[in-house]
Amino acid sequence: MKIKRAIALILVFAVVLSFSACGGGGNDSEGGDTKTLVIAIQDEIEGTDIHQIGWENVVHQLLYSPLVTFSEDMSTLNPCFAESYTESEDGKEITFVLPEDAKFSNGDALDAEAVKASFERMKEISQYSGDIEAITDIEVIDERTFKFILSEPAPYMYASLASTYGGLVDVAAAEEMGDDEFNRAAVTNGPFMVKEWKAGSEIVLEKNPNFVTSNPEVENQGVLNFDQVIVRFIPDEFTRVSELEAGNVDIAYDIPTSSVKSITENDSLEAYFYEQAGSTYMMCQTVDAPLNDQKVREAINVGIDREALASALDDQVAPLYGFISKAQTGYSADKEAEYAEKYAYNPDKAKELLKEAGYEDTDGDGIVEKNGTPLTIEYCSPTDKASNKAAAPVIQSQLKEIGIDVQIVEYEAAYIKQLQKENDFQMMARSYVWSDADIMYYVFTEASGYPWNDPTVTDALVAARYETDPEARVEKYEVAQDALFAKLPAISMFADKYCIATTDEVKGFKVTNDGRSIFNDVTKG
Repeated sequence: MKIKRAIALILVFAVVLSFSACGGGGNDSEGGDTKTLVIAIQDEIEGTDIHQIGWENVVHQLLYSPLVTFSEDMSTLNPCFAESYTESEDGKEITFVLPEDAKFSNGDALDAEAVKASFERMKEISQYSGDIEAITDIEVIDERTFKFILSEPAPYMYASLASTYGGLVDVAAAEEMGDDEFNRAAVTNGPFMVKEWKAGSEIVLEKNPNFVTSNPEVENQGVLNFDQVIVRFIPDEFTRVSELEAGNVDIAYDIPTSSVKSITENDSLEAYFYEQAGSTYMMCQTVDAPLNDQKVREAINVGIDREALASALDDQVAPLYGFISKAQTGYSADKEAEYAEKYAYNPDKAKELLKEAGYEDTDGDGIVEKNGTPLTIEYCSPTDKASNKAAAPVIQSQLKEIGIDVQIVEYEAAYIKQLQKENDFQMMARSYVWSDADIMYYVFTEASGYPWNDPTVTDALVAARYETDPEARVEKYEVAQDALFAKLPAISMFADKYCIATTDEVKGFKVTNDGRSIFNDVTKG
């Protein structure tokens, strides 16, 4: 897993929008008997070869079917393209069985050898090769059966295997076509294939006649009821919304916050929300005054009214007290409730903590001082993340109520990340996004490149990485979070909420906790 994904991949990653190829999509008829689904997204794709590109979106999720997929609530892992999978008792071997007579979109055999070639190519050229670095060998047992041999148990790896980044590519076709041509029209295993890509405008996908699945929940359902999908690239957010309102598109992604209210109030449209798979938090520099004093950090933690903050941001964020959101594996609702109660907004307690740290408002100006020096904290806010930009003045106002003078400075996220590595800051807004809580390993240990680390936190996060029992893994993440609260190098604030909208003629559309679009039951009209 790449460290770059660990910090502020508010992606965009998109967007986190992990569209399930085991779900599918649907819409109405366009042009006679051809059933067409029209989708509007913000950014044009980099390419269709998942191994060559740096970020994915709904296009790739229609082109690829992952071996496995998470349940809608992220609690269980199920076979998707694979007929079944089994894990050895020690967690070092994972055996997959492929569906019978599986083929790529061009008709090439999709057997165990082809899967092996695909993952070997991923290891060789994909920037996400680190996600599967635990795989030391791929053993082909027979045409339909293969086995991952791991250097160590790696439950965190399933997040990649269940994502588009672990999609299956026809390596033989890629070698024959060449990288450039293949990136224009990759040969894949998902429910759709590339028909035409109009640069700067749209990509047209047509039904993959060779798509197979042994998963009864998706076989002959969802996207398979539609002959083609047109994905239009519409960078302007208001144009995307207006095209949806006019009925020119059936589903629109990346709905801007400013348009959410109008959509929810429009009887001809339906809005679907999901939360960021991760946390937006404040990182504190714990070496120098004033934030080297833990009581000051504790005061900030209970001096932030997360509910009021969410309300001020038009409920486009969800209050988050712990460091794992409900869209991630490793989440515990009971633990989040415990933190919400224990660290609820309490300005009186915050003021008392500041007093214990030696800070009092002696001159009556509303700002506490210590030895004549006002408690002033510089807060770095990224300009390229709307929710952080909007949250900064709210946080500033809330902390002023307890006597802290917050000075907001705005930088691009990349520069803020550099300041963090150099430990040249006081307090900054940061985010991490990934569907597995293992992302915390790349944020709160030496793997982050940030000077702060704690052995208790590190040990718990390392143990969680290799824990194959789901319940025990959750418990280890609880230990890690408890240890973080014991030191408070960071203060969790919220998880971003995202919106997808459809016309009211689209029925049965679902969005999972982590933002995957499920089309199994979609109908139109």
